[in-house]
Amino acid sequence: MSGTASRRVAVVLALALALTTPLAVATVQAHGDHVAADSQVTDDGAVVVEAVSALRPGFVVLHADDGGRPGAPIGHEYVGRTPDLTYRTSVPVRIDDATWAEWPGNRTVWAVLHNDVDGDETFDPGTDASAARLSPAARTKITVRKSDGVTRVLGMRFEAQPVPDGALTVRRVDFSAPGHVAVYPVGRNASIGSRSLPAGVHRNVTVALNESFVAERDRDFRVRVVAHRDDGDGAFGPADPPITAGDRPVQTYLTVAPGNGTDDGPLINTPTVTTAPEASPTASPTDGSTAGSGTVTSAPAGTSPGGATGGEPAATETTSGSGAGFGVALAALVVVLATLVAVGRSRRE
Repeated sequence: MSGTASRRVAVVLALALALTTPLAVATVQAHGDHVAADSQVTDDGAVVVEAVSALRPGFVVLHADDGGRPGAPIGHEYVGRTPDLTYRTSVPVRIDDATWAEWPGNRTVWAVLHNDVDGDETFDPGTDASAARLSPAARTKITVRKSDGVTRVLGMRFEAQPVPDGALTVRRVDFSAPGHVAVYPVGRNASIGSRSLPAGVHRNVTVALNESFVAERDRDFRVRVVAHRDDGDGAFGPADPPITAGDRPVQTYLTVAPGNGTDDGPLINTPTVTTAPEASPTASPTDGSTAGSGTVTSAPAGTSPGGATGGEPAATETTSGSGAGFGVALAALVVVLATLVAVGRSRRE
């Protein structure tokens, strides 16, 4: 190979590396700094944050509310880098004991992502700055209710969930007493599916959705999954009220991708999920659980996803940000082909 050909190949390879590097890091950059949490009921001061996406190691910090903005920190949990640059789900953050001892019943709390600025894995409010300064989605406001029991619905994910078999999967549901989870399209008061559950911690709970409703959807749609009390008959109905924290239902939000739907949005590389270690009770068996028939049932409407953020986007809204998509991939492919052509020509010289 001549010197000119060698230089040509070296330049092309360098360009290929520069263009394909974004593909390797897109799993982290697809959603940036993002925190998702919803209102819940707890008996020990443990608040479970549904999902955390972070560009660098940091902390999920619970802040008291100060006039509609995050106030003093009242609890935190370190969120380190995972081996494959994933984001975390079900991150438990414990409220400080002294603060929890004086908890008034219902209280507004902010979950905020902070950067570990000095890299010591120890939270310092004066040093470890809030990521929400640059990314409004790095914080969200919820209500935490102190009670003798626990109620949580944890299922939020940053991408749409396909339902090829007509059933929605909720990652985790915590009930201290028998109850129900019901699925409602956002903006509607009629349930399109429900499931009855005994007391306990339930994972990967499937809820059959109304077949005709799903069949009529031609694109992704948003739903909220709400926890309801059981009136004692073991079947979900209008007499089973939603469980609330303050004036907010205990619920989560999901985006559903129907089997016959189309997605005209951009191609987004989504991180792989890593569930954070949990100090929760052993999952109880779901024997006796009743899957709803998927019929439409009326119930009260809920609040907006993730609570208000003072004019900023709610953290539990589906992110549609940019990532390394088709354009970058196509450019990288062209460069690789050019590299092969250059090598072939150099061999003939």
